[in-house]
Amino acid sequence: MPVSLDKASDTLCLSDAARELGVTRATVTNWHQRRADFPHVESLGGMRYVNRTALYQWLDKGDRWTKIRAAQAKQAPEVRKPRVRRDVAELRRLIAEHEAALVRLHRELRRSLDV
Repeated sequence: MPVSLDKASDTLCLSDAARELGVTRATVTNWHQRRADFPHVESLGGMRYVNRTALYQWLDKGDRWTKIRAAQAKQAPEVRKPRVRRDVAELRRLIAEHEAALVRLHRELRRSLDV
């Protein structure tokens, strides 16, 4: 039952199924454990596999795709600030504000490395 990377297969391990659907591995595991109508899962070598066609048919009934997309929209990552500061004046102010501490830390680091 292991999947060849050279060709498309109708069998997915649960991790690949989660990745393909855009959900977490825990979500697929919860479906498998909590839903009696979830497609049959085969175990082989410590990995669990599900039939892709059966999985997609299961998702199609009960309008599960809409629920998946709604949950993904709620979990959209927030817009993060860039880690690089582009404001030169702000950088100069921060260096001036913390210069004494930076010099002291530099001195202590050099002493510890010389020992």
